[in-house]
Amino acid sequence: IGNINPKNMNVIISVPLSYAWNVYSKKCKSRANEPTTGFSMTTFKEYSEHFKHIEKHCGDVDLTKVDVEYIADFVKKIDDLDFDYKKKIFHTFSRIYDTQVGMSATDPFKVNVFKTATFFKKEDKPKRKNTSKINFEEWNFDRIHTIISKIPSKAYQLMFKLMAETSCRPSEARAAQRKNFHFKRNIPVFEVTNSVDYEKQLAPPKTEAGYRELEISASLKDQLIDYMNSLPEDQQCIFLNSKGKFYDLKNMITCLDKAVESLNLTLPVDRKTYFFRHWNVSYWCYQGKYTNPFDLATHMGDLDLKFINTNYIKKYATSKDSVKYSD
Repeated sequence: IGNINPKNMNVIISVPLSYAWNVYSKKCKSRANEPTTGFSMTTFKEYSEHFKHIEKHCGDVDLTKVDVEYIADFVKKIDDLDFDYKKKIFHTFSRIYDTQVGMSATDPFKVNVFKTATFFKKEDKPKRKNTSKINFEEWNFDRIHTIISKIPSKAYQLMFKLMAETSCRPSEARAAQRKNFHFKRNIPVFEVTNSVDYEKQLAPPKTEAGYRELEISASLKDQLIDYMNSLPEDQQCIFLNSKGKFYDLKNMITCLDKAVESLNLTLPVDRKTYFFRHWNVSYWCYQGKYTNPFDLATHMGDLDLKFINTNYIKKYATSKDSVKYSD
């Protein structure tokens, strides 16, 4: 199977979508195995979800038959999806198609047909609703502590406290190892060196900037020491279930939902277990700990300065005094 068209022959060999997806999948997996690309298997999993939508509406379409009209019709078929998600699916389809561009000197793959017309207009994008700001008079330290205390699992409690106190990612908290905690320093530190990927395996942090050191409170330090003392001495990853596997993120979300529901509350921002990271960063900006997006990005292990400036600095940075969750 391929798009090779022998010279001087009016023949176009079919290129099934499944073939192009297989080519693209191999490229993605190859990139994910290279540490310098910044491409992760988590991203590939997102592309795989996009492909499910493409396959659902297109079947194993022959890509040689795909033209502007076909693409426009496809976009209409996914019109009920969120605008931004719809664009992501479109771009994944484009990249799949792009694996065949330049493979032959003949039609139909001289250019990427997805790039030959405008399928999304700026005016079609719905205006974003202004997301409400967290009311920190209500969503204060005590409320966060109360929610976490309702979680039945001690391991889950500690992971949520670690997120709420350091704003680390859930995947980074789940990957915590004995070596990552520096308790003998004047200020105890949690050093982020790993994360748990979608295959529930130990992996590098989400971004290259993810390697960082985060301060923790003396109180959390004592709780972590007591917890680690209850574990087998040779267990390096401290948050493992009875089968020796990393705790399931979906179950953590379920436990959090039940804890919030038991208090008759609704999280002010629907970020699932990411809520604690979001809450902590927002509060630090509100208290004036961070006023510069670059400094905050460094702390968060993030690279998207625009996102951080818009969603945290501009939204919450107001005063100068700094108060941490642990105080």
